[in-house]
Amino acid sequence: MSLSAQSLTYPSSLQEYAVSEQDFLRLHPEYQVLCTGIVVFNSEGKLLLVQRAVDEKAYPNFWEIPGGKVDDTDETILQAAARELKEEAGLEAIRVVRKVGQFTFSDGRPGRPAITWLKLIFEMEVRDSTNVVLDPVEHQKFLFASEDEIVKDLVGDVKLAYVSPPNKEVKLEAFRLQREALPS
Repeated sequence: MSLSAQSLTYPSSLQEYAVSEQDFLRLHPEYQVLCTGIVVFNSEGKLLLVQRAVDEKAYPNFWEIPGGKVDDTDETILQAAARELKEEAGLEAIRVVRKVGQFTFSDGRPGRPAITWLKLIFEMEVRDSTNVVLDPVEHQKFLFASEDEIVKDLVGDVKLAYVSPPNKEVKLEAFRLQREALPS
């Protein structure tokens, strides 16, 4: 299937994410905000990680996959993920491979009701994974990590620290799904 605003293809199993944020939230009132995370593997089978900027208000210096909030102007959730990948890493998504996972988190402030966020993680194939260009306002470094490096939280001499355990778990899940998809 193809999305109209971009030449981004996706399997029919992801049709439920080829809708606007508003339409998705109407069907899932337990969530108030949607955000995406994008898994990108390079030709060596390593996963792209980006390090949050040192002066980021939330979680400076932590490692993550590219992604961000779905905007009202995004035609679909899948397009939002492709947009975030382009904004944060300069990479052009050409195909959504699969949904890797999801997790929720709450943003509760004193005196306000908690807001529940749903983070949807998709693996995407990109035009050229060697051409990473970071948005310096959001991220300061990038690297590609193997599954073993993710397990050990260490890439060379770079110590990996994540925002939360689900952030690490989804990376390991991406490697598992990639392995399962390989022909035997």
